Amino acid sequence: MTPARKIFVREHFWGMRPFKRHSLILMVAGVFYTLTGLTYIWANPTLNRKIALQVALSVYPIEFWGSIFILVGLLAIFSSRWPPVAETWGYSVLAGLSAGWSATYAAGVIFGNSPISNLTATLQWGLLAFLWLTIPGLVNPDKTVVVVIKDDDKRTNL
Repeated sequence: MTPARKIFVREHFWGMRPFKRHSLILMVAGVFYTLTGLTYIWANPTLNRKIALQVALSVYPIEFWGSIFILVGLLAIFSSRWPPVAETWGYSVLAGLSAGWSATYAAGVIFGNSPISNLTATLQWGLLAFLWLTIPGLVNPDKTVVVVIKDDDKRTNL
């Protein structure tokens, strides 16, 4: 490997990113998605949940989907600190799962016996997917200096 390539790899992939606002959002979202997955695995699904997710459950059992939620949650947690140059890749993972999960609720209404009231879950998961797609565009605020102007026209830096 050439020296320039080594420097590129070290700068882009070696080390951890400082903890900023995006890191906090991804960490919290990752914990919640992981807990959601654990709930899907450990708790017995209610009849209403089975009806709402009948299309997804016809493909794989709820435990499989719970493990997907855990994987996505762990990836979001991992993405909160690494790699140093990419702050927002975890949002793509969260958006993908949220959009897909939204589609499973809609498919249950369209193709199955799920009541139309389950479209609210479609809208909720779809809104989450939308948020995960738009939040990465927000910039982490840097620390700024606040200047206080007193009545005697003297400036004081805080």
